[in-house]
Amino acid sequence: MAKAKIAKKEWYPILAPNMFKNTLLGETLVYGPEQIMGKSLTQNLMALTNDVKKQGINVSFEVVNVEKNTAHTDITGYKMVLSSIRRLVRRNVGKIDMSFACTTSDGKNLRLKPLIITRMDIVSSIATKIRKNAQDYIVKHVSSSTYENFTNDLVSHKLQEDLKKVLSKVYPLRICEIRSMEVITEKRPQDESSKKAPKINKVEEQKAVVEAAA
Repeated sequence: MAKAKIAKKEWYPILAPNMFKNTLLGETLVYGPEQIMGKSLTQNLMALTNDVKKQGINVSFEVVNVEKNTAHTDITGYKMVLSSIRRLVRRNVGKIDMSFACTTSDGKNLRLKPLIITRMDIVSSIATKIRKNAQDYIVKHVSSSTYENFTNDLVSHKLQEDLKKVLSKVYPLRICEIRSMEVITEKRPQDESSKKAPKINKVEEQKAVVEAAA
């Protein structure tokens, strides 16, 4: 009688995208690559770039491909930590928060939330003009860039610096940041078959794995 093979877990390293020189983000212990696909994790940007000035930013990743027992990721989010934002905001300054959607040239839907702080308090008419110019510039920039090029500009701070130069012609700025960026994913409604599918007991699931490997 053939001896049943028992499925064993293996360690899979998870790597950051090329812009971070495929830095190791972590490792995970799983039975197979299908269990890693779609896995999300977050890393501080300082750890990825060795730049202490970027410790106030977290970057989110998602596993999109597994090759030769190694998981590769894409960026799915960029977010300033709350304590970092609080340090930027002072009294007697103008603070402008924004939120809008835009799409890259290769069809990636994004939601961006810029944070703009002027050197002094401002009237509503100036704030309105800054908002309009900021959104127009970012939407145009994003629509003419691939997602990879856009994230490069975002992480390197090139986008923020270029935006600040444009908006400073309207009013002197102290801070021009992207508070948050996230990829917009559409949630597909469950089909009837998935709704009615019975739940698999963990013991039965493990038994099925062992029998399949026999």
